[in-house]
Amino acid sequence: MAQPGRNNRERMTLLRAMGVVSACGLDLAGAILIGVLAGLFADSRLHSAPWGLFIGLVAGFYTAYLIIAPIVRSL
Repeated sequence: MAQPGRNNRERMTLLRAMGVVSACGLDLAGAILIGVLAGLFADSRLHSAPWGLFIGLVAGFYTAYLIIAPIVRSL
């Protein structure tokens, strides 16, 4: 016989997992977007195209790595 609160606990666990995944996705997208925008801004000010964009992309992906690395390690 199934435990009475088991379905609710499974649902809550699933909802928490979905929340973590969606927050990670938003963090990743935000980090990359901010890096790209900062690089484009630097290119427009310093007339250094495409170096600022490249540095912005690298910074964005590095920040994304810093966000994901602890999650992957905990698995």
